[in-house]
Amino acid sequence: MRKVSNSVLLISLIHFFSSSLPAQVNVSSKGETVISQRLGDASIRVKIRTHELLNGTADKPMKPPDSACTMSRIPCSVVDGLEIEVAEKPVFVPRSVFADLADVNDAKLVMQKGAYVLLLTGGDASESYIVKIMFNSQRVTYRSLTSGEFPGHPIQETIYRLAD
Repeated sequence: MRKVSNSVLLISLIHFFSSSLPAQVNVSSKGETVISQRLGDASIRVKIRTHELLNGTADKPMKPPDSACTMSRIPCSVVDGLEIEVAEKPVFVPRSVFADLADVNDAKLVMQKGAYVLLLTGGDASESYIVKIMFNSQRVTYRSLTSGEFPGHPIQETIYRLAD
């Protein structure tokens, strides 16, 4: 009887810790990628919509005009939309949060300083980047963009607040 209860306890602990670890998801180059995670008391769901954009061939790459393509991938993958839900309720996401993103590699949800955070990494080598999107149950509050080579030094920071 003692071994059974220890086994049940061990399985419960493994399930608890594995479900609370941040899940990293590869972002599809076209279509929809969904990442779901329970953070704190809320379930978070993020949907990233992408499409591919022709940018030449491996032998002859060509950057499409007015695109955010990093040229680290052929074809390029452009982000068309980003939807966030907290506790099954939509969060307002301004277009400026995702409109300049391309070639996103992966996404991860975490908690930092009591806020929900979506981390996106994209590009490759000198064109690599990290985007940090902080949000609460109603809206996005902050976005930063850093180089993958120098992640401690943001290149861009945007604070989103409600107008008076």
